[in-house]
Amino acid sequence: MTVSVEFIEGLNEKITEVSLRKRRNSDTKIVVLMFDRLQATESFRSFTNKINKLWLKDEEGNIEVAPSGIKFLSADESDFSQVECSFEVESEENFERVMRFLHRYAEANGFEFKSN
Repeated sequence: MTVSVEFIEGLNEKITEVSLRKRRNSDTKIVVLMFDRLQATESFRSFTNKINKLWLKDEEGNIEVAPSGIKFLSADESDFSQVECSFEVESEENFERVMRFLHRYAEANGFEFKSN
């Protein structure tokens, strides 16, 4: 099975960057996914299909998450250059599952880990 990220069922998106964060006063982890291009927003797809879920799919199955935030970032005023999608993961078990997905996605797409 291929590893995929989808806002709209069957429409595979391409992650360009991943960032992991943690809330200061809790064990909640925040996963931030960056996209240079988001097919779900092209051709008014997001108006006919609400973007309120994100599916992370791999050989273990599907992870369905509700984004806690989606930001459209622009390099200039005419067009957006990146889309930032974040979601929270509260349990350690769920976080480990998300990490397994991210490792598979990284391997399938030639990502490498960089520590800040």
